[in-house]
Amino acid sequence: MTGAGVGVLAASSLLAACSPGPRSDASASGGSASAAADGTDTPIDSLTLALPSSLSSLDVRREAGILNYVVAALVQESLLSVGPTGKLEPGLAESWKQADATTYVYTLRRGAVFSDGSAVTTDDVVASVEAAREKSSSLAYAWANVASVRATGQREITIRLKAADAAFSWTPTPGTLLVSSRAFLTRHKDDIGTPKTLLLGSGPYKVTSFAADDHVQLERNDAWWGDKPVLRSLKLSFVPDAGTRLVAMKSGSVDGALDLASDEARGWESSARVTYTGDRSVVSLAFDTARAPFDDIHVRRAFAYAADRSGMVSGILHGKAEVASTLVSPQMWGDLLGSDEVKAGYAELPSFDFSLTRAKSELAKSAHADGFTVELTYPNSGPQLGKGALALADSLKDLGITLTVKEVTLEQWIADLVPGKKPLQFLWYFPVTGDPSELTDAYLKSSASATNLAHYRNTAVDKALTAAKGETDEATRGRQLLSAVRSSAAELPYLPLWWAQTATALSDDLVLEEPGAFTFVGPWATRLRRTT
Repeated sequence: MTGAGVGVLAASSLLAACSPGPRSDASASGGSASAAADGTDTPIDSLTLALPSSLSSLDVRREAGILNYVVAALVQESLLSVGPTGKLEPGLAESWKQADATTYVYTLRRGAVFSDGSAVTTDDVVASVEAAREKSSSLAYAWANVASVRATGQREITIRLKAADAAFSWTPTPGTLLVSSRAFLTRHKDDIGTPKTLLLGSGPYKVTSFAADDHVQLERNDAWWGDKPVLRSLKLSFVPDAGTRLVAMKSGSVDGALDLASDEARGWESSARVTYTGDRSVVSLAFDTARAPFDDIHVRRAFAYAADRSGMVSGILHGKAEVASTLVSPQMWGDLLGSDEVKAGYAELPSFDFSLTRAKSELAKSAHADGFTVELTYPNSGPQLGKGALALADSLKDLGITLTVKEVTLEQWIADLVPGKKPLQFLWYFPVTGDPSELTDAYLKSSASATNLAHYRNTAVDKALTAAKGETDEATRGRQLLSAVRSSAAELPYLPLWWAQTATALSDDLVLEEPGAFTFVGPWATRLRRTT
């Protein structure tokens, strides 16, 4: 999922929100630990939380950003769910199995109904997969290897692949499949997610109103098969301006805010309970290697040496992040490789430590030694990206390179995030599965024409990624994926800047239980509690 989108299996060492004193919680990236607040089952009538950007559509097939999932994951479910720390769990399927290398069988739970009262059927799941596979769907890439999806029993669905893919077990989860009814999908084919049509799902909440420039209103779905949430009504207000969000919190107009930038979150620590969650997301520059000037490796290296990534992490993100050496964060290898092997593999990756002297030397070797001008846009929901871009622009001035930094709406940034659109782009990605191939296959594989922003081509990388798809031994598969990461790193199709954290701010009497890397790719509002 783009940072918009959109996420693993290793322990992420998240600490829940702390009690008064220092209000901010600590995470794996730093800070001091403090006791977690305890939640109660006291009913909560209503809450209002602020989001940092507006949404033009609630349908993730049309606009698959992380904020879309914040809403959709409360309303719609998938065959499987992903727990807060990244474990596969039952969803609409109460059980599942892999019959052979290319066949997956799911058994639907009894009693699941949509919020309009209609029962969830196998045909509804098949229709939802078909909708996800449509060419116009932003989720189609995840289903490209599927040969067939059929109801093979009253409560049984069988999915067969064209070829073995060890990572497919993550596909029928909310990141790439959200189930609605066939009748709803057919009747509202082109209007799903609009203020008029909204969404239909079987999750713990239902959307009752949506104003694209203002808010989403959700009410509890009492027909949900799960435990009844204590929160009855939730309003998500779109408040793009950081100062306005904080004023709203201090005045009591909102009860908290989601997806705060790390630098902004510091200003909330005296007014709210702030939780910093290691979310496995990566912020990176994507160079179009098929297009001048970034088809020149020396230009890419010049950018790498000119980027003071340590300074960005300490100065812009206040230590609430980690300098990234590749797209895949070390924690995403948990079920495949041990931490020592991952650490050793990452130690061999080029570091490109900040050095303007080396940056100038690399540019002098390029076909663009006299410099050039290039634009870099960032979404208004990520001011930290803008600050990082401005810091880089300041360094590049010394090389004769003019980097024009421009803020755009989140919707515009997502629309532009396609290969070939711009020579230089930000890649801001939130993993939604617990597998490294989510990033390697999408951004390093030459055949990934819809997502490979760098137009990257490397035969050895393609070979390793292809071998990993059919590999059943986890350690072997992990080494194949790590080999692809290592082979690509020196060629710099992407310049990873940092692995980030997400900040959530809530009033002192609220707590979000079980925070984790995948909290917002699931029914997160069911875990909101009063502390008294």
